Amino acid sequence: MLYYGTGPVFDEMVTGGGRLRPHWQKFMGALGALDPSLMHERWEAARRLLHQNGVTYNIYGDPQGMERPWPLDMIPLLIPAVEWEKIECGLVQRASLLNSVLADLYGKQDLVRSGRLPPALLFSDRGFQRAVHGAVPTGGVYLHLYAADLARSPDGRWWVLGDRTQTPSGAGYALENRSVVSRILADAFKDGNVQALAPFFTSLREMLVSLAPAKTPDPRIVLLTPGPYNETYFEHAYLARHLGITLVEGGDLTVRDRHVFLKTLSGLDPVHVILRRLDDDYCDPLELRTDSSLGVAGLVQAVRAGTVTVANALGSGLVESLSFKPFLPMLCRHLLGEELKIPGVAMWWCGQKEERTYVTEHLDRLVIKPAFAHLGVEPVFGASLTKAERAALTAKINERPGDFIGQEQLGLSTVPTWIDDSLQPRPLVMRVYLAAKPDGGYTVMPGGLTRMSATAGRLIVSMQHGGGSKDTWVLGRSPSEYRVATSRIQGVPSEVRSMEPRTIAAREAEIRPHSGDLPSRVADQLFWLGRYAERSESVLRILRGVYSRLSDGARPGANDQLVPLMRLMDWSGMVPRDLVDLAESGTGRGLRQALQGAVFDGSHPNSLRANVQRLHRTGAGVRDRLSLDMWRVITQLDRQCEPASARSRVDTAMLLRLDDLITTLAALAGLEQESMTRGPGWRFLDIGRRLERGINCVTLMRGTRIADGAGDDPAVHEVLLELGESFMTYRERFYTTAQRTPVLYLLLCDETNPRALAYQLSHLSRHLAALPRPPMIDSKSQHSPTAAAIRLVDEAREVLREPDIIRDRFALRSALNRLADRLPEISNLLAHAYFSHAFSRSA
Repeated sequence: MLYYGTGPVFDEMVTGGGRLRPHWQKFMGALGALDPSLMHERWEAARRLLHQNGVTYNIYGDPQGMERPWPLDMIPLLIPAVEWEKIECGLVQRASLLNSVLADLYGKQDLVRSGRLPPALLFSDRGFQRAVHGAVPTGGVYLHLYAADLARSPDGRWWVLGDRTQTPSGAGYALENRSVVSRILADAFKDGNVQALAPFFTSLREMLVSLAPAKTPDPRIVLLTPGPYNETYFEHAYLARHLGITLVEGGDLTVRDRHVFLKTLSGLDPVHVILRRLDDDYCDPLELRTDSSLGVAGLVQAVRAGTVTVANALGSGLVESLSFKPFLPMLCRHLLGEELKIPGVAMWWCGQKEERTYVTEHLDRLVIKPAFAHLGVEPVFGASLTKAERAALTAKINERPGDFIGQEQLGLSTVPTWIDDSLQPRPLVMRVYLAAKPDGGYTVMPGGLTRMSATAGRLIVSMQHGGGSKDTWVLGRSPSEYRVATSRIQGVPSEVRSMEPRTIAAREAEIRPHSGDLPSRVADQLFWLGRYAERSESVLRILRGVYSRLSDGARPGANDQLVPLMRLMDWSGMVPRDLVDLAESGTGRGLRQALQGAVFDGSHPNSLRANVQRLHRTGAGVRDRLSLDMWRVITQLDRQCEPASARSRVDTAMLLRLDDLITTLAALAGLEQESMTRGPGWRFLDIGRRLERGINCVTLMRGTRIADGAGDDPAVHEVLLELGESFMTYRERFYTTAQRTPVLYLLLCDETNPRALAYQLSHLSRHLAALPRPPMIDSKSQHSPTAAAIRLVDEAREVLREPDIIRDRFALRSALNRLADRLPEISNLLAHAYFSHAFSRSA
């Protein structure tokens, strides 16, 4: 298959004459013939792996942005060992330089006092967080994680396009890319002697442990995320699981006496290290951005007190601004006594007169970008402007010169990408990650996240603009070559050459998840995950019962059974009351439209889709607590509940679809019981499911009016057994047609029936007794919320033991009314006891 690159720019795989570069020859040989059918099989395998692993990316403003499949190309970017060693040296130097700049600007500010940096460059930038000026982080390290976006110029040299110093994203995606590509291209991966990524994350764990103030022996480390709607939330959950730390949102943390605490079921646990994925100004609504609902009030005070370490340090986003880039060569000579090893793309800050004159006179050859990140202006390519547009841009620059940067337009190198059954060149940007070492210096990930443009020639490479990603393979040397090379090159991190052997047990002893100390928010969401799962199943079974009668008019008693089913839908708020009268005929356009809305209308609060969407959103909030299989089932359920085409809305097709949804919900319930450890998280999830099933059982009885005039209607008894999933049990035990007394006993009082109310109450009693006691002064007294919840469950069980409720309609009606009042109150008591805290463990 022919591949020639794109003319004047550098191509990563071929020379200008179309010949393979030496380090690509072995890979292409192992890849074999690029047969479209074989490549399609490989791509399908990669797509399925990404889907199974739940790898997603959210695009802001895109209706399809939530849970968008991660775009991964099969063909990796290959970097030879010699070239990578130079990149490592240059980036270690650059990370050290930027850390020194931050230390000065948030300390003595000698760079400004001496005139080496213009004051306007610092004090006009909102990225300079005055609230943390003078707060020295643990070990004097501001950049615990650093990433650089690199691009290759037409002459083959690597240049730095941008620095990511605030919350560098993408390392988790790079690891996931490696996991997938190394499996679908196993032979090529093995033959290429590709350097492993895992040691980098081991070093990252060790670094986080070392950041704990006062050398805490067993530090609590958390990853602070903006939440499931963030574009890279998958990575947040992925890294938290991989590093063995707790994923938290701002609401999970609180500051008391200048210490940060995690709200757990057992009280407030001290937090020692925060790996944040939240931008600087959102981290503390008291002293940074006052309208932030994502941060932790008082966090800046805790940082200044030295009781918690935030990585990266608050304010580190300052040096992401392009305004600093023209000054870095000079700063490197001043602070490190060295020349910058990897240059940045040439830039001119318009806040200086000579530089502004150069920019305005050469607009047709430059890219104009905002000098400060808070300006949020898209880059403008001068060559694409008309004469009038250039004049207007020049006027804007002269009006506010400090807000603009002129950047040399760099032709990005291209990399082969599999598109439309052929290899096509696409511009690329490679992001490389570094982590600070406990003893100083930086460790470089041997690889990174390569992103390529969606279209040929497009110079904006961004996932938000539809770009894709690649795995990055740093090819290893033979042992003898590597020893010779490292004797010549200075400054290569030792972790890349070799990892000091350490036992897994020793690593795990340093940092381990506190699985028993469940955050209150997580317990709350798991509780509601169980409730929404059960609520979705309840709605689904009612809908399936209706459609099974509509699609099979010859079914004995079908029309009669539609009446209690429609009454139940009316009671549950699924259809308007006046449509119940149409149930006897089973016809009518209004009935069909109402049923469609009860299934697919997400704006209908009681529809199946609305409940499934609540289930999906709640599951997303605790994604790090769910197995991949559980999350896959939840995602599948959400997709199965998307609106159907007109052809798929006929009664028979709808019935088949509802059957599939029942199966998926059953898979979720099975995974809950067979795959979750029996800790507090599972208990709260099962409490939610048992409580909702109990409430639903009472609703079924009241909605079908079995305690009223319908009590002797066989159609009602049949419907109750079907919706209570107890038909087979009834037939096995009683050998008769459905009758009122045995039906009520089976669905209300039988503690051996998993669908009976008594069974739910029995499990609730055991769960509540096993929960950790909340940190309340009177938690052991009879007046505590936990004790009150247990008492309500006991009272409900006593109600079911009254012999008259299954024989006497008045006793049954009274019992159902009492249960309808008591069961929801259990939820309120649990929320009061466990989902908000005012005391620490020491209180």
